[in-house]
Amino acid sequence: MKSVVVCGSKKYKAEIAAFCAELEALGVLVFEPSIQEPIFENEKIHSEYVTEKLFKGLTLEHFDWIRKAEVCYVFNKDDYVGVSVTMEMAYASALGKPVFALAAKTGDPCRDALIDKVVTSPKQLATLL
Repeated sequence: MKSVVVCGSKKYKAEIAAFCAELEALGVLVFEPSIQEPIFENEKIHSEYVTEKLFKGLTLEHFDWIRKAEVCYVFNKDDYVGVSVTMEMAYASALGKPVFALAAKTGDPCRDALIDKVVTSPKQLATLL
């Protein structure tokens, strides 16, 4: 089965959700980021310890999806990539997974070098899988 893990900033959650829904409609298994109900870095959930464990769990969950997916797709609208997506791109690259992205630029030339292909639509991505 064709599969992709999508990485992107919580500030683009609506656009990422629409992109993922279109991919799923095209028959792609999508590992979508857990950002529908974003938790922001300055929020504390019961305690700092619980908050830290929650963020670690979300990070490790996404790393697991990167291992399972055929391709890592970076939704870098407006050429934006944050710290979490930077880690995810590096992890995918270290595993030898192709890294595709919405745009060629991420705001950093070292990150840009990790992008194997620019893919601008769900249909184009589904065709490449």
